[in-house]
Amino acid sequence: MQQKQKDFFSMIDDAQNTQQNYSIDSDSTVPATATITLPTEQDSQQEEQEIERLKNERLELLQDAGYMTRSLYRSCLRSIHLLRLGNANDMTDFQEREEKQKSDRLDRRTFSFEPPVDRENELSSRALYYLAFLNESFHQEVDCLVSADPWKEDQVTRFTHLMRQGEHRRKWILGDYKFDDPFSKQWDEEFFVDWEGRAQKLIRDTYELKGWLFQKDFINNDEDDSNNDIDIDWEEDDDDDYDEEGKDSIK
Repeated sequence: MQQKQKDFFSMIDDAQNTQQNYSIDSDSTVPATATITLPTEQDSQQEEQEIERLKNERLELLQDAGYMTRSLYRSCLRSIHLLRLGNANDMTDFQEREEKQKSDRLDRRTFSFEPPVDRENELSSRALYYLAFLNESFHQEVDCLVSADPWKEDQVTRFTHLMRQGEHRRKWILGDYKFDDPFSKQWDEEFFVDWEGRAQKLIRDTYELKGWLFQKDFINNDEDDSNNDIDIDWEEDDDDDYDEEGKDSIK
């Protein structure tokens, strides 16, 4: 019995020694423990500095956006003032209509419900119409950027689109009424393009700091998926079914 106990204790000791040797010598078989790197104080300071830099750049861009918006608004106001005064083309149109109305009154065979030409009223109404349209439109430009923090892609895109659209419409209206455009140089395209590039860079840096993805990344992925479907005839089965139905209907 004592010999059996010694043998049993010996087996236990051998098993423990084997376990110890395994834990020491089996680095190649035991998975390595994952290391977690905690942000250091220096990393936190750098992140705070980057946030402060982006904040200052956004404020500077917002000031420049306000400058461009006010500049375009003044150009539109001055253009409306020109419309209010009228030009030689307006005076010619007024005179032709006045002469026609005069001849119609002398001709008893004709009768018109058109009111007499009122030059002052027509010029004033035209100017007031475009002034109301101007004030309504410029609220959109302001809302794009002032209430947004941080800026996102669609907000900057909307602002630049509305600004360019506003300048295009201002030029078109003057041209449609045959006015020269003395305010075309007020629009600084080079400054506007530079602002747009700075704003896009601000968005890229902001997205990188926050770990966000760009909308175009999702669009490109969708386009890649759609390109894989180019060679697939999605209507192939439908065409066969249509042919069979067509044959049945003919019968």
